[in-house]
Amino acid sequence: MKRLFILFVFLLLPAFAPSAVTSVQDSADLTLQSAQQQSKTSHFTTVSPAEAKQLIETRKDILLVDIREPDELKEGAIAGSELIPLLDIVKGRREVPQDKPILLICAVGGRSLALGKLMSKYGWPEIYNLRGGISAWKKAGLPVIY
Repeated sequence: MKRLFILFVFLLLPAFAPSAVTSVQDSADLTLQSAQQQSKTSHFTTVSPAEAKQLIETRKDILLVDIREPDELKEGAIAGSELIPLLDIVKGRREVPQDKPILLICAVGGRSLALGKLMSKYGWPEIYNLRGGISAWKKAGLPVIY
C-alpha cells in the first residue's frame, strides 16, 4: 500500500514542490520496477455474482473487502465482508493484506475494478472484482446483511 501512496505522491508532488521531483521520481522509478517484477505473478479477474458466491463458498481463505464509504452500507453488504473504504486505502490509512486472495466489492463495480487493476499491478497475487458490485449481487437474489 505504501507503493500506491508513493505513486499518488509522485503524481501530485510536482504541482506543490518542483525542486523535490527528482528524488521522488527516483524513488518512484524503483517502486515501479519492483512492482513490474511482482506483477508477473499477479492474477486479476472480474467475476459475476454467481462466481463470487462460489469463490466465497469454496475459498475459505478469501478476504471480502468492501471499498465503499460507510454511508453506502445502507444498501446492504455481503456477510463476512470487511469495510475498508477506497479513500482509506489510497491515503495509506488502511492496508489490504497481500497474503490472501481478495474479492473487492463496491456499489456497481467501477471503483473495485480500478483498485483491483492497480493492486494487481503492484504485486497483490490474487485479486477478484465483483462485476456490477453490490447492486448486481442483490439483483442476482443473493443475500445481504444490513
